[in-house]
Amino acid sequence: MRDLAVLFALSKEEAESFKTVPRAVRSDYMHDNIEDIFFDEHLEYTQELETSWDAMHRMLTDGSLNVQNQHPPLCNVILGGEILYGLKMEDHNPIYSEEESDQLIILKTPEQVREIAEALPKRTKEACRMCYDRIDSRNYGNEKNDEDFEYTWQWLQRSLVFWTRAAKEKRYVLFAADQ
Repeated sequence: MRDLAVLFALSKEEAESFKTVPRAVRSDYMHDNIEDIFFDEHLEYTQELETSWDAMHRMLTDGSLNVQNQHPPLCNVILGGEILYGLKMEDHNPIYSEEESDQLIILKTPEQVREIAEALPKRTKEACRMCYDRIDSRNYGNEKNDEDFEYTWQWLQRSLVFWTRAAKEKRYVLFAADQ
């Protein structure tokens, strides 16, 4: 699960339109109607995360890659929000969908975005490092080291302007990761 990820700040209309797309074609819609258009026409509403998203979620939460981490607002930065594609709920537990194994798509509300934008700048590098150090190397899928932490920290810092703009404009944020 260490593939490329991007955040897109969507208008209310764009978010509502996306949610009406049948689940079976959401991945194609994501590429054709969000990704292609935003990278070409709306870079100010696009924030690449490269492969940092996995460690980023872990260092903003309890060190695990858990969709059900219930410690908002920081748990909402990556895996929090409404799951639109890639995971299905089974007995109140998220499981990866074999039919949707190509991508993970999660939508955050403007309220969640506002809370994230307020909380992220307050999260210190030291606090992130403490959580990063708690990551269980056996289920991380990457080597834990100073270089990986710095890489993740830098991508988190780059995202601050994105979150602030999205919150100020009351936008939804769509997290998308290729798997």
